[in-house]
Amino acid sequence: MSKKILTIFGLLFCSLFFSQVKTPVTGGSAHIPPSAAKLTDTDGDGIMDDEDRDDDNDGIPDALECPGQFFWTGPITFSAIDNKVATGTINGVNYTYTSSQPLSSTGNLYAHSNFPASYGVPNNNPTIRNIQVTTNTLTFSSPMTDPVLVFSSIGSSSIAVPIIFSNPIEIIWASGGNTVTVNSPTQITGIEGYVILRIPGVYNSISFNYTVAENYANFTFGATLPLPCDYDGDGIPNHLDLDSDNDGCLDAVEGDENVSSGQLVTANGTAGVGPGSIAQNKNLCATSSCIDFQGVPLIVNSGGAADIGNDQGQGLGSSQNSNACSSCYKPGVLGGTALDTKMGITALGRAGSGNPDNWPMVRKGGWVALEAKTKGFVLNRVPFNASGNPVGISPSDFVEGMTVYDTTNSCLKLYTTNDSGATYGWHCINIQTCPDQ
Repeated sequence: MSKKILTIFGLLFCSLFFSQVKTPVTGGSAHIPPSAAKLTDTDGDGIMDDEDRDDDNDGIPDALECPGQFFWTGPITFSAIDNKVATGTINGVNYTYTSSQPLSSTGNLYAHSNFPASYGVPNNNPTIRNIQVTTNTLTFSSPMTDPVLVFSSIGSSSIAVPIIFSNPIEIIWASGGNTVTVNSPTQITGIEGYVILRIPGVYNSISFNYTVAENYANFTFGATLPLPCDYDGDGIPNHLDLDSDNDGCLDAVEGDENVSSGQLVTANGTAGVGPGSIAQNKNLCATSSCIDFQGVPLIVNSGGAADIGNDQGQGLGSSQNSNACSSCYKPGVLGGTALDTKMGITALGRAGSGNPDNWPMVRKGGWVALEAKTKGFVLNRVPFNASGNPVGISPSDFVEGMTVYDTTNSCLKLYTTNDSGATYGWHCINIQTCPDQ
């Protein structure tokens, strides 16, 4: 690849970028104790939320569901004494960047347009340029929440470059294909890779080792602060909400990869859809056997059955667009002969041919009509046993189309078949669809 180079002898201006996450420090990096997330495993997959990149196992990383507000470094002052040191300020917090090798720079961030504009990655002149094996440290004048690092052009098509971090990382965005591989909670490898990542926690300092020399890569840094991330306002943050927009369609299916409803499983832990959603509490994985080491379901990782991006996890898709749910309503058929509705239940005292309203015959095209202004229609409410059958109704009385409300599993159930008549059973019908038959 072709990259223009600008060398600075003793002074260097660099850009720093930081973001939002949730992990304690190790290896001497000072930090403030983590929150209750350290003790919580929302999706029940065996990884605590503070180290889980996908807290609700919908396949959409937390960093996408709750990105936070990004802040960027201002101008950087470089040491006139030691050209391995640069200083600057991010959102009012002073920092010092130190490299184990003399600093050099470029006039911009290489291939800046590769990064999504929504993150606002800075394109500063100059930007840190690294060609060597280096140890790099960021030290903050006061505790910094969830530092974020940006790397542009890690390695090349012929050079794989591992980067090792002082603390566990969380990928916010990475270039597609296999250009960036997450090797462990503290290591990535780039092959002409571009990545935005953060180190969850509150730190006085962080560090990373660039382990292979190459033509060059750019580094830039910044910070984020948390923002409210409850799209549907149901009191559950998006990264813990299986239906972030309360449209009745699960986030796992509305993500941007090829997840089908048949690949969903009943959610474990306390993960749920929240009040107001008609969707079931389902996601992509309920145990430790179907996730990677960062808690992201394998089905949407590179090579997974639903993966289309050759990367870790899936994008937001329409999970935060309440108008994009695949559920729908179909208009009534207006052509042909209008048939009377001959059976009805009314609380308004206007039934029969002797009533001027001629109810329910005035309502056309239905098998049954129900009406009331202050009363609701309540189906039989029955508990279900461990065999999946209603308590108190003999199996000999089951008839296809029979409908009851299951008080054990909190859903409306229909006795029918979903395998063309091979078997029959009780199925929840709380997800809207548009059947043609």
